[in-house]
Amino acid sequence: MKIKILLPFCFAMACNAQNKNIPTDNPLTTNFDKLVQREASVYMEDPARVGISIGIFKDCKSYFYNYGTTELGKLKLPTSKSVYEIASITKTFTGTLLAHALIDRKIKLNDDIRKYLNGNYTNLEFDKQPITIAHLTNHSSGLPQFLPDQSETFKKPMDSVAFALSKFYKNYSKKKFYEDLYEAKVAFKPGTDYKYSNAGTQIAGDILEKVYHKSYEKLLSEYITKPLKMNHTIISTDSVKLMTCYNENGKVMPRNITTIMVPTGGILSTTEDLVKYMQYHLSQNDKYVALSHTPVVKTEGDQTGLFWRIHTYEDGTKTIYHTGGTFGFSGVLQIYPSEKMGVVILSNESDGESQGKLQDIVESILKNSSKIN
Repeated sequence: MKIKILLPFCFAMACNAQNKNIPTDNPLTTNFDKLVQREASVYMEDPARVGISIGIFKDCKSYFYNYGTTELGKLKLPTSKSVYEIASITKTFTGTLLAHALIDRKIKLNDDIRKYLNGNYTNLEFDKQPITIAHLTNHSSGLPQFLPDQSETFKKPMDSVAFALSKFYKNYSKKKFYEDLYEAKVAFKPGTDYKYSNAGTQIAGDILEKVYHKSYEKLLSEYITKPLKMNHTIISTDSVKLMTCYNENGKVMPRNITTIMVPTGGILSTTEDLVKYMQYHLSQNDKYVALSHTPVVKTEGDQTGLFWRIHTYEDGTKTIYHTGGTFGFSGVLQIYPSEKMGVVILSNESDGESQGKLQDIVESILKNSSKIN
């Protein structure tokens, strides 16, 4: 996946099984190009797809490929500099910052989170087991996915859910979040089960702000984006120019500009920047990287580090990854330390299958790239 900036664009037309022409900048000159082409074409032949950008770090080189369009009805190929919502891939940035806080001795994994909260949250425990920072990082806190509970909203027709949530959270404040936290019910004894929680990740981000006396945005810049020269990785705001995003029916979806949920899903980025990020996270000699990839609790099967998901295949190969999806964007970022390789794919279309299918592309590229000379 090779980062190409084409101005003006020179489109190659990829033909898939349905003879549908898909704009791309894939040069199709190497076997690796052709591997990416095959996998991307299968994905893009689905009529719901709009555009994807692919970035790969392999053999100390960066590769970028782009397909489709940034906007339906226009022939406007995305580039390695196209800005996408990366959604929950943001959580890996929060995990990386937590690694800094742990090494800087600002926090401890077994700290009761109430140590860092203003107020008397007697509800944030179960059977006398308090929620710790470790429980936040591996989604075993028992906290709900959203605050306040949004189960009724998700019962509405899916085309309307995104707009209902966008409207609700537009003016939702951090003050209201912590008022709602008083009403939150912990579902089980923390550390004994798994329950994905955006609310828990938000609290982790707020703890970072409190112990460093800096905003999440400043911490992101100081410890990650500025050192890595990730110049297009920023916090989502109304003023940032972004690609048009869609659901599977081709309906334009609203932007994710919820300011209080930045640590859980509010970062914007590009494949150009995320290849730099993957390269950094392949640096196993880096103490922050190593800590962020270390399982918080050692269990059989899949594990979780500091928000990073960890999977070991039958042959012993380990992959460290995270997926992400808003109502109009989807993506996956996956690294393979033993292969010194990483793949990121971002899409401006999101549906119930897109994240899984993007991950299938990533894993197929890894599996088959080793067979290419």
